[in-house]
Amino acid sequence: MTTHTQPTPTPADPAPGTQYTLLVPGLITVSITAPTETAARNELALEGADTIGLHDLHLTVGPLAITGLDLVPAAAKLDKTGDTLVDDSLPDADFHISDIARVAARLLGNNWTATAGPYAVTGHLQNKTRDTGTYTLSVTAGTLHLHHERWADPRADLDGHTLPTLAEAVATAILDDLCRNEHCGQSTADGEGYDGECGNCADRTACATTD
Repeated sequence: MTTHTQPTPTPADPAPGTQYTLLVPGLITVSITAPTETAARNELALEGADTIGLHDLHLTVGPLAITGLDLVPAAAKLDKTGDTLVDDSLPDADFHISDIARVAARLLGNNWTATAGPYAVTGHLQNKTRDTGTYTLSVTAGTLHLHHERWADPRADLDGHTLPTLAEAVATAILDDLCRNEHCGQSTADGEGYDGECGNCADRTACATTD
């Protein structure tokens, strides 16, 4: 009787790993000496405009390597004045960029809806009833931007530091862009219309008044 022994397979070398870089929301305390809160926020916006590289510090949490830090001034909430702790100072747990879009949609009403982009770092607003297309909120270099595919440049002059004030600024910017006729979703940004109407609606109004 002959016994056949199967050779023991040689383990293959493990495939080289791939480095994944993840954007992780977190709470960071930044202290700034300034004459006023406004001045402190301005300094935060100025100094936090670029990503802070942490490669030389080798910050780690277990197997996680923290390689960069992006500050988002628009989400900053006052924590202390001097040594005095401000009540309820922690930012709202759901205060992501997508939540600004959510509150803005609520302010706009009339069939406006908001959706979150991946990991809530962007927010999208649209009104399908009016066929408005999609407005997108995102943060670039520490500044909140509102963009639409029909715009050449995003809007970056959105004033506010809290969820309600930022949402109100976004809602106002959208209403300023849209034709004032509630059933029209076209923009007035091309300058072809007048009196708050887009070019097509303005032409129809002009024809109606001359008939």
